[in-house]
Order: sequence, then C-alpha cells, then structure tokens
Amino acid sequence: MSRPMAPTDVDPFTSTEVYYARYRPGYGGGAIEYLQEKFDLDESSRVLDLGCGAGQITVPIAAFVGEVVGMDPNQAMIREARTRAAEAGRDNIEWVVGSDSDLDEDLGPVRLTTMGRSFHWMDQERTLERLRSMTEPGGGVAILNDAEWFTRGEKRWQDEVYEIAGEYIDDLPPRTGPVDYDDPWDEKLDAFGFHDVEVATFETEREWDVDSVVGYVFSLSYCSPETFGDEQEAFERDLRACLTDSEREPFVQRAETEVIAGRKQLGGIERENSG
Repeated sequence: MSRPMAPTDVDPFTSTEVYYARYRPGYGGGAIEYLQEKFDLDESSRVLDLGCGAGQITVPIAAFVGEVVGMDPNQAMIREARTRAAEAGRDNIEWVVGSDSDLDEDLGPVRLTTMGRSFHWMDQERTLERLRSMTEPGGGVAILNDAEWFTRGEKRWQDEVYEIAGEYIDDLPPRTGPVDYDDPWDEKLDAFGFHDVEVATFETEREWDVDSVVGYVFSLSYCSPETFGDEQEAFERDLRACLTDSEREPFVQRAETEVIAGRKQLGGIERENSG
C-alpha cells in the first residue's frame, strides 16, 4: 500500500534509483538487531523509516515489527523499495511519497523513526521537533550512517575511481578524512528532547566486484547518470578499463556502521528544546 504526500523539490537522486536499489549496501544485521533490543520492538510496534531510499532499513526491520512506514520523496525510489519488499515477502510495509517537510500527526504514533544516510538532507531541528511529538513515550529515533568510500576511502583502487570521475565532473566533494560536524548528531538528539542517547558502531568487511563499484558510483547524487549526461557511457568505459587491470588489488572495504539513537521521555514534562 502507498499514499502520496505533497510534491517535493527536485530530488538529487533522480536517475540513480535502479543503481541505488541494487548496489547500495545495507547496514548489517547487527545494527538492526541493536535497534530491536534497545527499543523493545515487537509485533505491536510501528516504525517510520524516513528517507527510506530503496528500503535498505525498511525491509529488514519489518521482520521485527507489526508495521513499517517507508517514506521518501523520490517516487521511483519507492518503487524500487516496493520490489525489494516483495522479494523478501514483507507485506507489513506502507509506502509514502514525501519528505521530512511532510511529517504530521497522521503518520504517528510510532515506536521508532529510523533515518539512514538521510538526516543530513533534512531540516534537522524541525524534523526532530516533529518526530518527538509523533513518538510514543519510551520510543525514539535512530540515525544510521556509514563511511562513504568514494570520498573517504583509503585504498588505491578507491583513489583511482575518484580520479576518473573527476575527469568528467568538476565539482566532486573533496576527498578528505572523517567528517566532523559542528553540531554532533548525538548532542543534537539530546538538545531536542531525546535522552539515553547512545552511539553504537558495527564493523563489517565488504567485497566489491567491477559491476558493484560502477553501480555504486552511479547511485551517488553527485555522480548520477543524469549528471554525466551524454558522457555516461564514456565514463563507464574508462572506469571499467581501470578496474579490470589484472594487477589490481582485491576490491575490499573495511566499513563501520554508526547508529546514533535516543529515547523519548517515558513520562512527566519533556525538557524544553535547548536548540
């Protein structure tokens, strides 16, 4: 089942949807199980996955709860997520086309709201205020994130992929180290009425082949097929030629999923927003 919301601005992920669904990795079973335990998720629980993309969180967390609402502004992304859910046999998911600006009481109450690789796109303070009002006492919010190897990777093959993309695109994000935020998200959750805030990390090792590296690059908002335009085929040809070099090291990435989670007060008067 799906229902439309108000139209949203142009989506930066337009033309990435198929690649995003097929080649963006999930967050791993450890992160999902951690959320199930922390928020006591069961068949009575309702979860909102805000900025759900192609369902990388929506579908696995549906195995632990009674209902999940997967919400994303990109209708094509919702279509890919619906396919993922059908393949997994999950029929307890409602799909909503909309963004953080469309949050309202009709979507609540929820036990938990998850946001995977999406919170940085949102009006964060307004989003947390609205989510707090929609969340059951004792429930909460969780932000899931992982290192983006295209701009943060440390291996030679990652450097070369970035360099080839830079030959076609002028405004790639800088290739720098770990991101430091002026307002760390764990502190922001605490400031906007969520307590018992924890930062948990889960390590994993991913192996990539040529197809998955190419697909991952095309899943990025700033490397979408639309961004390359008529040069997409030439870029892909150059990228594949580089990756199929017989002398190349294995395409291995040591990744870390970070989960930042906070809980709404069980009772009494909520703290005033200090943000």
